[in-house]
Amino acid sequence: MCKKYGKIFSMRCDNITYAPILLIGFNRPDFMAAQIDAVRDAAPKKIYIAVDGPREGRIDEAEKCRSVRDCVKLIDWSCEVKTLFRERNLGCKYGGSGAITWFFENEEAGIILEDDCRPTIDFLRFASEMLVRYKYDERIGAVCGFNSFNLQSNKNASYHFSRHLDIWGWASWRRVWQKYDVEMRYLDGRINGIIDSSDMTAYYKRMYKRFANDLRNGLSTWDLQFSFVSLDKGWLNIVSAKRLVANVGLADTRATHTGGYIYWGNDWSRAGSLEFPLVHPKEIVCDDAADRLHERIFGAFSREDLHGSERNSHHFVMPCRISGHF
Repeated sequence: MCKKYGKIFSMRCDNITYAPILLIGFNRPDFMAAQIDAVRDAAPKKIYIAVDGPREGRIDEAEKCRSVRDCVKLIDWSCEVKTLFRERNLGCKYGGSGAITWFFENEEAGIILEDDCRPTIDFLRFASEMLVRYKYDERIGAVCGFNSFNLQSNKNASYHFSRHLDIWGWASWRRVWQKYDVEMRYLDGRINGIIDSSDMTAYYKRMYKRFANDLRNGLSTWDLQFSFVSLDKGWLNIVSAKRLVANVGLADTRATHTGGYIYWGNDWSRAGSLEFPLVHPKEIVCDDAADRLHERIFGAFSREDLHGSERNSHHFVMPCRISGHF
């Protein structure tokens, strides 16, 4: 059933059918087991599990990876399960991006969760509804459940639109991922111009240029490339009014890029709830006030030497606690 909201063309979700879910894991069986437990109440009809292979020279890692694979046995509801188990380690860059590509080769739309991004059932419902509602709207890039500081201008709406893309619990469509290039070949030579022409604050522009430099220097990741594509295409991303996904990996020393941040591990390991039925924004426009405040928070509390060097400026950590509408 279709409805029109001004310039918004969308589809209604009258009955909840949870979208297919991709779970991405590596060497933390406890995290994968908890992830499966987190999606159990939703009982999605399709589950995809991708597990990277062990790294060379890590004697105990092969067993850990096998234990992560064995977590598929914990899926105790009726559903279709597909697996992608790597025999050798591809790393965050190719392992993560390859898993998502495999997922979207099989599904037109779905939810992506790395093993440390713990979703609430409200996020799974929210993302599933958004994937249907904005299926044909090419202005929208992704659905994000991690609202870092619970910022949003309109206190009555269930979500807002942002130019920021956060992949700590997200969902999207094949049409979007098809524009992704892990090597960023089509952006070669244009990145600084794309950043400079954006509406981001000066600090955020400097931060994105450091991100680009990290990638040139061989940082093994897949998500920064997605952010650059989003910036280039001018996508708006849907962000829930409240944080609906908890990141339980920030305080975990096994994390590749963000391990050991105890303060934010405590703060961002909590997620809230969302009331249904959803209250939709009246128009599709960026919540500039929320974006700017988000950027100012990062700019005020992040420093280049926070990680000890600029080499690993991938994820920034802010020693502050801010939440709520404004």
